Amino acid sequence: MRLDHVVIAVRDLGAASDRLRGAGFDVRPGGRHVGFGTENAICRFGLDYLELITVRDEVEAERSSVRSRELAQYLRRHESGYVGFALAGEDLDSVAARLRAAGVAVGDPTPMKRRRPDGIVLEWRLLIPGDVAWRRPWPFFIEWGMPDRERLTLEAPGAHANGATGIAGVSVAVRDLVRARGLYRAVLGPSVHEGTGRSSFDADGVHIDVVAAGSDSPLLERGPGPFEVRLRAPGAREPIEPLPAVRFTFE
Repeated sequence: MRLDHVVIAVRDLGAASDRLRGAGFDVRPGGRHVGFGTENAICRFGLDYLELITVRDEVEAERSSVRSRELAQYLRRHESGYVGFALAGEDLDSVAARLRAAGVAVGDPTPMKRRRPDGIVLEWRLLIPGDVAWRRPWPFFIEWGMPDRERLTLEAPGAHANGATGIAGVSVAVRDLVRARGLYRAVLGPSVHEGTGRSSFDADGVHIDVVAAGSDSPLLERGPGPFEVRLRAPGAREPIEPLPAVRFTFE
């Protein structure tokens, strides 16, 4: 499996897109998630990307799914922040079976689609442990309905003035490291590094660092989940925080 994208929730999609552009990212409109009341913008590197997501229609979001309702609740409390990340695979039914064998509660993959501003509709399936993708100690999973090469002709990688060329890693805060290890091992295999209070897993060249945090840790202020993204870039770059609770380091 590979890292597909990291999700950043924002109240104001236009303003957040402008702030990331000011930090040197090429950000483009993504489109609307049909039937879910949400809308996004994309900061693409290759197959991997950053997704800015907002609630466009609160009434539709409240009616549509637990996922959209949780996002709306998060954005009532916070202006922005990392809320989740997705791993991509070609057989989500097999992923679901592996998760269940590891004792993880997970339903069946569900269909999704996004209508781009040009009218083209992209379709995929999602698999979400525990039925909620946001602020959880695990990823959710995506299976695209279009070949990767064809998708990249529709949404070409951006030219990022800050030098970023891809996502190198994601750091995830968890309360129960032993339980989290079981889930990550089920989908990514054995850890590639074990340290005090952390385990690292490889997702096709991207390191997922799972970090144990105590109940009073600031890393858990918004609940478990991603708290830092590491980006690939040539040369030295200072860390940046273009949005509240959104921190990028470069390597």
